[in-house]
Amino acid sequence: MTALLDHFRLQHQPFPRVPPEEAILRHKGIEEAIARLHFALERDTIALLVADSGYGKSTVLSLFAKSLDASNHQLVTLSLTTLGPFSLISNIATSLGLKPKRFKGDTAAALLAHLRGLPRRTILVVDEAHLLPDESLEDLRLLTADAFDRRSPFSLVLCGQPRLRERLAEPRHVALAQRIGVRVRLRPLTEGEVGLFIVQHLKAAGAAGTLFDAQANAAIFQHTRGVPRLVQNLALGAALAAMAAGNPSVDAVAVQQAVVDLEDL
Repeated sequence: MTALLDHFRLQHQPFPRVPPEEAILRHKGIEEAIARLHFALERDTIALLVADSGYGKSTVLSLFAKSLDASNHQLVTLSLTTLGPFSLISNIATSLGLKPKRFKGDTAAALLAHLRGLPRRTILVVDEAHLLPDESLEDLRLLTADAFDRRSPFSLVLCGQPRLRERLAEPRHVALAQRIGVRVRLRPLTEGEVGLFIVQHLKAAGAAGTLFDAQANAAIFQHTRGVPRLVQNLALGAALAAMAAGNPSVDAVAVQQAVVDLEDL
């Protein structure tokens, strides 16, 4: 990678797996997703965030977390969603510093009492929720509705792949689905956004100018259909191909070579 930095006169590695905030293109889809999550907090309703793999769900959650007022909110993120229902409630309790009790009902009661007594609003983000057992989804509904005349003891954001919507549409989960007041689905980048996405990454890496020409951006969009993770991977491969060819910039030929190289992996 040092050779790549020297060749294109970059200061940092381009297109990293976990990009720094300055490399993130805050396009319309991301801004709308964050705004809707904040709206869910204001409305005291459950939020549903779905996205196919590589569409930027983790990016949205990271930016959402950074946008919260730390003096009023605390964020708890869980992704161990293949756990059974009792294990899930125990995991939530443990994440908040509580010792799980012997029985699930006792643990749930202690958890709710603890949450209601906190000075800051707790936001529970359950990632990969499409993998949750049915019993766990029902327990989450009960936890958010333990009293009809009071505010929910915590805010809940359910995140997962589109299959989560299908599961919530099942008759057994209709009560939980009815409590979801905000639904967000991330879409792929447009062709124009792909070019801006690449420029943003290169700018964060210290590029002095535009390294990818318009034909290269169009070819990347064609092969990735705007999926951000795939755009990053192909753009990096194209930069490596251009370097190997001794070219000072990335064109459509380098992109095609990267496609061949990636298919051979």
